[in-house]
Amino acid sequence: MDTLDKFKLDFKSSFLDFKLLIERWEALADNDHPSTCLYHDYLDRIKKYPQLLESNIDREILDTDQNRLGFGMILSSLFPLLGHEDKKIMALSKPFEYNPVYATPAFRAQFLNKEGGINMPEDLNLERVSFDKLVHVYSMILHQFYGVKINQFPPMIFKFRGADGVNKHYQIQINAEFVRVIAKDTLPEIPNSSELCERNDICQFDLDRLQKMLPLELFEFHGFIIMEAVDLTVAQSVATLNEAVLKQDQVSSEEFMEIVEDSVKSLLGLGGLKVGLAVLQNISGRIIMSESRLAYSYLIRQLLTPGSDEPYHAIMDFLSQVKTPVFLKDIQDTIDDLTLVNRMVEMGLQEVILYPLRHNGNLVGVLEICSFEKGTFDPMMVHTLDHLAPSLSLALNRQAENLDYRIKAIIRKNFTAIHPVVEWKFDEIALDYVLNEEEGKSPEIKPILFQDVYPLYAAIDIKNSSIERNKAIHDDFVIQLDKGKAILTLAGSLHYLPLLDSLIDQIEEYKRRINLILLSEEEVRITEFFQHELEPTFIHLSETYGDLKGEVQAYFDSLDRQLQVESRHRKAFEKSLQLINQTVASFMDSEEQKIQQIFPHYFEKFKTDGIEYNIYIGQSLVKDRKFDLIYLKNLRLWQLQSLIEVFHLIEDKKPELENALEVTQLILVHSTPISISFRLDERKFDVEGAYNIRYEIMKKRIDKALVVGTHERLVQPGKIAIVYSQQREAREYRDFINYLQNKGKLQDQIEELELEEMQGVHGLKAIRVAIAPKNSPAIGRSSKLISEGKEG
Repeated sequence: MDTLDKFKLDFKSSFLDFKLLIERWEALADNDHPSTCLYHDYLDRIKKYPQLLESNIDREILDTDQNRLGFGMILSSLFPLLGHEDKKIMALSKPFEYNPVYATPAFRAQFLNKEGGINMPEDLNLERVSFDKLVHVYSMILHQFYGVKINQFPPMIFKFRGADGVNKHYQIQINAEFVRVIAKDTLPEIPNSSELCERNDICQFDLDRLQKMLPLELFEFHGFIIMEAVDLTVAQSVATLNEAVLKQDQVSSEEFMEIVEDSVKSLLGLGGLKVGLAVLQNISGRIIMSESRLAYSYLIRQLLTPGSDEPYHAIMDFLSQVKTPVFLKDIQDTIDDLTLVNRMVEMGLQEVILYPLRHNGNLVGVLEICSFEKGTFDPMMVHTLDHLAPSLSLALNRQAENLDYRIKAIIRKNFTAIHPVVEWKFDEIALDYVLNEEEGKSPEIKPILFQDVYPLYAAIDIKNSSIERNKAIHDDFVIQLDKGKAILTLAGSLHYLPLLDSLIDQIEEYKRRINLILLSEEEVRITEFFQHELEPTFIHLSETYGDLKGEVQAYFDSLDRQLQVESRHRKAFEKSLQLINQTVASFMDSEEQKIQQIFPHYFEKFKTDGIEYNIYIGQSLVKDRKFDLIYLKNLRLWQLQSLIEVFHLIEDKKPELENALEVTQLILVHSTPISISFRLDERKFDVEGAYNIRYEIMKKRIDKALVVGTHERLVQPGKIAIVYSQQREAREYRDFINYLQNKGKLQDQIEELELEEMQGVHGLKAIRVAIAPKNSPAIGRSSKLISEGKEG
């Protein structure tokens, strides 16, 4: 086996002697302290061993009968009895040689080979060892002869692998205080110490330059060095693991697992163990234990039986009880589940340590340490593993974050912004996709379906919004046409241009047409008339006749800069519409946060000329709550109450409306559960099944519904219309209305209406009730609803 003996440098002037030690005894004996008697005794007794007083002691004479006691006395003065001598890792050797003349039993067992030389550590940096020795030698030379102190490197850390495969890490500290450097010849004068430190590198001096200025052949080294090994296995194992965690992206999984196994064995000081690492992650309440995440698990992977859920549930039940590290000493007596016991016995396991790894309180994995022999572990070893837990937890959490990122990436790619209530379902679908990808399969996105959910729908719309918009466009056209006519008339009166009369006739014709009805094609024609005929004429008149320039400029200044048309009425309409929609949307957003506390449900709103929303509620939408119809009833009552509040909010905003718009409110009741699915092509939820589609058709039609036998629209400002199909739905809402009438929120009169048949929809009925003025007094009549409402 290679040793470090080859690093004796290129000088042979290293001599073993104890003169400096004896001088130290003499110095200590030269005082009146009681303890000095010991050193007087040393001085008297050492005279009996003249060979130990020489300047060049042959190591062979140290163990002879005539010198054994004298050498023992020297050692006892250097290594006083402090207890645990068998564990001290120390040695004594000639100056700067690694072949010790004495070594403690612990040093000998750990570092020396059969020939007495030091074993070569693993991954030894030979250049660094040689360099460190030179630095040490020259630091002594410079200090003793030139008074220059040199900064040295910290002692190196060596890794030694034992026969049992366990790595130990030691720092070898060299004490050279008993070494005297003697110059064999006259040394060169160095008046300026900066010549020794010419280079500003990490060593702060130039070894090559020093070796030329002060060759080692000029010096002799007398005395001895003391080597002491400090066990840094714990610190170095943790540091190595920390480094691997920091470079996790650059280290393969196999390499990382080797580092983990090596760190565990080194910390515990045990070889022959099986070390495993199971990556566990909780996604929406589901513990993920896929083949790739258990690839480096030893125990849990083998406990799972392919195609069977029974071991999985048994392991989950067991792991759910593992809150702190577990030491399973007598497996058959410790675990109640017979299936797991039998499997562990078949594996030949005698003792197991399971160390749960948590990050921010969440379980991210389990460190498994298994032994095939009894009496291997002791409870204190569990605490020793605390050194590794933070780094391992961080590493596994990074894997969890990576999985979470991939799941979210699939959701972003295939879905849209997901409502928090149903996010768990999308996580499950995306997770299955990722796990199948990891297994090398070609997965497809599974359908996302929620069955037996109850729909709620309401719409807050602007009454006759299309008519109001057309009226605003009409009024703007009239203003712009009149302005154009005025300019043409003025131009005709100042200048003889017969063509202007033709343009005036066109303006009058357009006004006549739009006063009858404003069609979209007419809107296009008038706009083109402005852009291609009228306004080019105005530009020409302005450039040709100075007396028309001001009027033409005033015309163009009055137009909208972006649209280049008159838009004051359109802006008033859009601004009023926007204010209403912002008010309603803001209110609904705040209300949604509140009503989620009733029971988690899916909520989506749409903005058209007004605001409409869908709510879906039911058991299939949630995982950890039990649904009851009382929650549906609460939401239906909330619907009515919220529409009343919306009405009053809009009434309060009316003074701010530039266009006096009116709001209508509508509820569609559908008491039969439906199924909804997520459509990947449109990235939104839609109803599933032919029967359920009727519900969607009703939503699209009822805002235009007419009361049967009349031309009256169902929806009217200041009233709430409730459309239903079945009498039990009407009874429930009559109770709600009665309750709100008692509260002074709704007026007394209730209208029971039938609706005209519409395309694809027939047999619908409606209740219509007027909203009471704000702060109307409560009536105080009894209501069946009040007690039911409290239950929710």
